[in-house]
Amino acid sequence: MSVGRPEKPLAPDAGPATAFALELRRLRAAAGSPSYRELARRALFSASVLSDAAAGHRLPTLQVALAFAEACGGDRAVWERRWRAAAGRAGDGPGPAVKPAQQAPEPRLRAAAVRAVLPVPAQLPMEPRPLAGRARELGEARALTAAGAGPVPPLVIHGPTGVGKSALALRLAHELAADLPDGQLYVSLGAAADGRKDAPGIAGGMLRSLGIAPELIPDDPAQRIGLYRSVLYERRLLVVFDGTLQERQVRDLLVAAPHSRIVVTARSRLLGLDGVRRLALPVLGRDGSMDLLAGIVGTERLAAAPRAGLLLAEACGDLPLALTLAGRRLAARPEVFLSEAVAELLAADGLSGRLRVGDESLTERYEDAYRRLTPPARLLLHRFAATGAAPCVDGVIRTPATALAHAPEPPREPVEPVEDVLETVVDSGLLERTDVPGQYGLPPLVRQFALARAAATADGPEPAWHRPHGDRPAPGAARPFPAMTQETPA
Repeated sequence: MSVGRPEKPLAPDAGPATAFALELRRLRAAAGSPSYRELARRALFSASVLSDAAAGHRLPTLQVALAFAEACGGDRAVWERRWRAAAGRAGDGPGPAVKPAQQAPEPRLRAAAVRAVLPVPAQLPMEPRPLAGRARELGEARALTAAGAGPVPPLVIHGPTGVGKSALALRLAHELAADLPDGQLYVSLGAAADGRKDAPGIAGGMLRSLGIAPELIPDDPAQRIGLYRSVLYERRLLVVFDGTLQERQVRDLLVAAPHSRIVVTARSRLLGLDGVRRLALPVLGRDGSMDLLAGIVGTERLAAAPRAGLLLAEACGDLPLALTLAGRRLAARPEVFLSEAVAELLAADGLSGRLRVGDESLTERYEDAYRRLTPPARLLLHRFAATGAAPCVDGVIRTPATALAHAPEPPREPVEPVEDVLETVVDSGLLERTDVPGQYGLPPLVRQFALARAAATADGPEPAWHRPHGDRPAPGAARPFPAMTQETPA
């Protein structure tokens, strides 16, 4: 046992903060009076932070108090109740009767103590738009993240570009946050990050956000990730990874923890991840689309021209992002009859290109997904969109075999199975599965984008498609063309 230097005596009647500090000291004594340096290794806060918590000058943060108590073998729930009683805010009661450490004047604190008064991280962004028509999906997400008999696996919410994955994840996260008092961490991994954030760097940033002293964060990447996992296992945290592009960005950061929750959003299903739960997010139903529009342009204005709203929802393919951008354009012209404004919006060719408001653009979302496609996947997308030359009827792609039938000539050598190419386009968020196995849907706005892209892009010679099973190459035929690798943006 390592005993620290004697602490300054505390008066038992000096106030709630001092009384709470006395309780912490008694707990430490009952645990064998370990040194604060030893406690720091268990609690993941610096020794000076823990010493300050028991000094009685101010009430420590809940985060520090619980870490101190658990490092001494205390029960987390019991000590949370004691802290809230000392702070004068048990349950839904009035505001704190004493000022916790995060409200103490910063100039009086040492550098280590400043880290202790960092607020509990609450990094969730505000919800980007009203969540309409998602009652069923939100209920499924709640069920998939509900506490059970054991650890709760991470939840992956996936779906087409612009379908509202982030909006659903944020609504769910704000609900979960009420039962996760140790903080909410948010990491954006989408097009802006472009995959450059690595797991050890993300883990280090989250550990610092949680108030863990820099000297306690390992330099070794594997140990740093291990510390991050340990923190998630011990504390009650919420972590959201938004816009994940590839499995490797988050694989090492996923934990099935008994108290913490992890939510991941991605266009792809991220099939390379094991031990996760998945929730597929489709486009809205027509009623949900009308509810979303009503929340943007106004209920009375939409009620005066319901047919215009229905026409717009159909043109947008019931895609939440498209409806939101179109709705904002309409809302910016309140002096114009809704039917006239919608007619003007739909009259011009290329609605997808007009769905831009400020720095939000549907075309840019599609462009980001398109850049990540392989050349065969781009070609297949162009064929689906091309009039009279696509394996597509009324926006529905019948079967992979149909794609072969529309090839310009019988393929001589395999490049990549057409089924795999289809799955690549689906995981890009530009193609949808239908309820019928083997059939795929091409959203109307994606078709507009693909037609424009095909006209503006020279893809070179078309690659041969996968040869039907049983068709063997003739003796002396050329060697098979290798499958083309994933293309990344410059």
